[in-house]
Amino acid sequence: MNRVTKKLTMIVIIAMTAAMLCTQALAMDFTVMPELPDNQRNNGNSYFDLKVSPGQQQVIEITISNRSESEILVLVEVITASTNGSGGINYTSKGDILDESLKYSFEDIATIPESHYAVPAEGSIQVPISLNIPEDPFDGTILGSIRVLREATEEERAAAGAIVNQYAYVTAVRLVQDEIAADAIVPDFALGEVTAQLVNYRAAITANVRNPLPIVIKEASASAKVFPKGEKEAIFEQSMAVVDFAPNSIFPFSLVDEQGYGIVAGEYTALITIEHQGEVWQFERDFTVAPQEAAAVNQGALNQTGAQRPMPTNSVSMSLEMPTWALIGMALGAALLISLIVLIIVLLRSRAKASVFRGLR
Repeated sequence: MNRVTKKLTMIVIIAMTAAMLCTQALAMDFTVMPELPDNQRNNGNSYFDLKVSPGQQQVIEITISNRSESEILVLVEVITASTNGSGGINYTSKGDILDESLKYSFEDIATIPESHYAVPAEGSIQVPISLNIPEDPFDGTILGSIRVLREATEEERAAAGAIVNQYAYVTAVRLVQDEIAADAIVPDFALGEVTAQLVNYRAAITANVRNPLPIVIKEASASAKVFPKGEKEAIFEQSMAVVDFAPNSIFPFSLVDEQGYGIVAGEYTALITIEHQGEVWQFERDFTVAPQEAAAVNQGALNQTGAQRPMPTNSVSMSLEMPTWALIGMALGAALLISLIVLIIVLLRSRAKASVFRGLR
């Protein structure tokens, strides 16, 4: 069993996916167990780790047991694994960015007859998940999960005062056709878009770091700096010691404006560094934040202070970036000011001489 497989064993977690609906929690009154089939690669795992073949059709099952004295309702869905902004593999929710290199997602392959199920009091049910493996062979790993969410009843919502913690069991599913070929794939990274965004209601610069390969990449590290274009002093800087990548996914690496200065429209340069097992990938990308983009992000940020970000000490003179008409105007204004000062000096000297002449008379 390789290192990636060992580390996947943490997944059948009771992922307290608190759907932060919060004051009174629903009891963990149900359990979910995978029924491991014959093509399970390692029976010591508590998740589905299956060796499959091109064109294979298979039904796998999970058993949902209700330990309470009342019937419960559950939502069952399949999820394609992704990489979240915290640098972890996300098995619990949809919405993260999947890379354009993804050929077959788990959601393309796995289907469930129904999404909602009633589980009888102190009873259990089995839910089938159909797997339709594509005819074309695939390299590497297809990774996803089966998520079972205990749904709150109207009575429970009313008793909790409109906000209820909801919990879910998440069972990982890993599909491999050729384990030797999958393990032989060498990690690589690429850089996607770099844009200004809102991240948790704060302004941020987000660099999309791509894993374009069908492999899980564990324990990479990431660092990033953002400079005004042409400058040498960074205005944003961020590093993460551990980043795990799902296959064919995008890690949205965000440099958040914690001080509340906001994002200023202009031209920037991003420098992104990824390290993994002694290898280093470095990307440099120029990007532009348009005025309307900066305004939209700043308006949505809740921590804006209105203060201006300190300018880099080695910043290029602002006049070098001004349009020609502004430079001409400044030159004319300076010439007019100098002429006015000279005129005042001349007048003052003339008055002084006139006073001396009057005194001599």
